[in-house]
Amino acid sequence: MAFVLILSLYLSVCQCAEENDLWLLLSSYEDISITVSDLAFFLATHGFNAKPEKSYVVVKFASGKEVYLTPNGAAPRLADLWMTPPSASGGPTKVISSDAVKVNVTYKMTTDEPFIKKVSRYTIFPVTPLGMCYDGSQKLFETYKSFGLNTTYLFDPSGFDSQGHLWVAVEDEDHANAWLAVDSYYGVMTKDDYYYHAPYSFADFRYLDSVNPKWKLS
Repeated sequence: MAFVLILSLYLSVCQCAEENDLWLLLSSYEDISITVSDLAFFLATHGFNAKPEKSYVVVKFASGKEVYLTPNGAAPRLADLWMTPPSASGGPTKVISSDAVKVNVTYKMTTDEPFIKKVSRYTIFPVTPLGMCYDGSQKLFETYKSFGLNTTYLFDPSGFDSQGHLWVAVEDEDHANAWLAVDSYYGVMTKDDYYYHAPYSFADFRYLDSVNPKWKLS
């Protein structure tokens, strides 16, 4: 009898902890344009069992309890939380393909000196001031793509004191699956392995908000 009571209390505490963690996560971010699919993807990357269901997201806790979330546009927090499925129809949803965002990928560094020199000469560093890696990386991406180079973003949400660090990697056109990482402030990176592994990698800047919506300004 005592064991059943302890187990019941334990499950209750775990459920409350999960609900609190979810509410804290929702309250810490804002994204006026986030869609149902984006929200579900974001929650899943933060460890929640989340699935999009037409106009809302279903989050299932370890206890089996389900709650429902709807993106709330410009209102505070990422979404509104419901105890029962909301009946109102939401806006259009955007489908993110399963391979759009790569998780924990390591890229092989190119050793082709002519390619490294060529990439380093396409722009003048720093592209943007220190701390403006989002804008700088977009400029780098557009520059290298304009020269026909296969380019992707790499993102570390814990970088720069948890403000997030974004940079790009350019594939060596003469050596498949060999890449050169480029930081918008420091330039080409050939001696730092940090730049060749990241929690997230994607080829479209729009996916950044799926893994790291903008911090709420208080």
